[in-house]
Amino acid sequence: MNAATYVKQLTVDTGAAFQRLSQIQFIAGASLFLLVYWGFEEGLAKFVVQLALLAVVLRPALLESRVLWLALSIVNTVALVDGWVAADNHKYLTVYWVYVVTLAVGVSDRKLGETILAWHGRFFLVFVFCAAALQKTISPTYMSGEMFEMRLLIDERFKAFGHLLGLDKSVADAAYELSARLRNPMTEFEGNAVALPSTDRIRTLGLVITWYDLIIQYAIGLLFIPGRGITDRIGHYLLLFFIFTT
Repeated sequence: MNAATYVKQLTVDTGAAFQRLSQIQFIAGASLFLLVYWGFEEGLAKFVVQLALLAVVLRPALLESRVLWLALSIVNTVALVDGWVAADNHKYLTVYWVYVVTLAVGVSDRKLGETILAWHGRFFLVFVFCAAALQKTISPTYMSGEMFEMRLLIDERFKAFGHLLGLDKSVADAAYELSARLRNPMTEFEGNAVALPSTDRIRTLGLVITWYDLIIQYAIGLLFIPGRGITDRIGHYLLLFFIFTT
């Protein structure tokens, strides 16, 4: 068998194996994908995650390996503790979910493992969205709309959106230039602060985005609390819409 034929056969066999994945294996695979693309970028954690991915591609059954997920839990915990000061919230949540998957594959009863994933998945969504929305509600600077107003003015990611809504490009350019000068260590401003130019339209849009962000996060979190089919479906639709729009 030549190399091309071997690779083709390996691809077919691997694809067929993935089609036979159980619910736990599928979620474990998605979680491993999360670790590969949004996990820790340095050190032992990255190496072990990449090694785990290679092992799973060659042998998908390893998705339920207790040893594999225990190793992933340990190296990601070490990476989080080592860089806890600079680690963003997503890293903490990712490590929490790795613990959940480790627990789910660690129990001998597959049904119990699926229940663990389902319960923690629901708790994860409720806690993350409700906690985030509550934190924003009690933040005066967030509720004022200032955060998104500033984003519309100086954040490159919002430029296309602002242009689509017809925001004055000259105002955004002037604000961006001022913010760049403020960050320049060679430039001095009184009080180390500067008032960015803005318009009523930009302020209003900032408030609209603020309330949209707040309401949809509360809605997603609260909809997953009852555990009913209709609320879960609406929650999933809103979650997908939230992901798409943010």
